[in-house]
Amino acid sequence: MKHLIIGKGRLGKTLLNSLKGIGQSITETIQDAEVIWITTPDSAIESKVKEIEKGLNEKHILVHCSGFFPSSILKNKKTDKLASLHPAFSFPKPLDFFPQEIFWAFEGNPFLFDYFAGLVLKWKGKVKQISENQKTLYHIACVFASNFPIVSLLIAEKLFEQIGLKFSDIKEGLVNPVCKKVFNNHKLNNILTGPAKRKDIETIMNEIEVLKGIDKDLSLIYKLLSDFVLKNL
Repeated sequence: MKHLIIGKGRLGKTLLNSLKGIGQSITETIQDAEVIWITTPDSAIESKVKEIEKGLNEKHILVHCSGFFPSSILKNKKTDKLASLHPAFSFPKPLDFFPQEIFWAFEGNPFLFDYFAGLVLKWKGKVKQISENQKTLYHIACVFASNFPIVSLLIAEKLFEQIGLKFSDIKEGLVNPVCKKVFNNHKLNNILTGPAKRKDIETIMNEIEVLKGIDKDLSLIYKLLSDFVLKNL
């Protein structure tokens, strides 16, 4: 298969390097391409399809790497070979090759699954097919897993600073052990500690009141997260 990559950002460049790394052919023209990857920002995917539509034919495979949008955003009048293949990984910079053990979510034309699963296996990753209806929830889960833990740490850093403590002095004993347990595949429920896990309602209520005097939004976040733990864990 000959691959054309449209969008040469951090993911696009990593994809280019990784395709070359498993011996795939790369082209710079739509006419020569068999698989066309659109790795632009999400907001540009639909307009990019319209831009290249005249050069497409029924043999072309179109695939994007958005975690949120389904493959149907690639809909056009020339080909129905549409797919989305999203890596559950953050790319701070272009890489020479995809790291091993990345999870990939495939959604799209089911006849294309085996082909893209084959690529993922050559990249030593994991892949599973999900439906279009599952795509949004999948992306929300990715945000909770990769983004919101950092938000929680930023909030903690802000609160520590208010009492004259450095987050860097706290993290060795408080944060790093938790991260190591997650890395070592401990059950998440067994890692969790704190007043909500202990069902210490009095402490939770007192701390919510203290936060109201500092930042009402933080008090609401604290309450909602505590309520989730109390109801589910």
